[in-house]
Amino acid sequence: MTPPQPQPRPSLRLRRAALVLMSATTVFGLAGWAMLATAPGCTLAQGRWSGAGVCHTRLCLLQGDCGERAAPVAGCAHVQPGDSRGKVYFHLGNPLPGAGALARWPLHKSSAGMIQARFDGDRLVSLACPAAP
Repeated sequence: MTPPQPQPRPSLRLRRAALVLMSATTVFGLAGWAMLATAPGCTLAQGRWSGAGVCHTRLCLLQGDCGERAAPVAGCAHVQPGDSRGKVYFHLGNPLPGAGALARWPLHKSSAGMIQARFDGDRLVSLACPAAP
């Protein structure tokens, strides 16, 4: 007759469960990160793929970089008054330096025209976006 095996202590079971959960979370996180490293994966995640090979997601403002768009004017149709600053920056890209209550973008790289957005806190109050020439 074999002696009974000691049962793991509850704290050991909890540590094992936490380790399994952390491992699974890491695997899913790495898979998500790898997915965002490709243009199709970025599109699937509803991100915007840049010409520099970077995926900008809707969290770009929180992450500190919404990228530079070659033609920010293309994003004007996707924003309207009341939208969050994050949504505006996602669609138009990073504004010119010094943005506060008033943010500005060039219409496109070779244009002297400007897009202007006025914010009250985090909300878009108005958007002046001339039609692209």
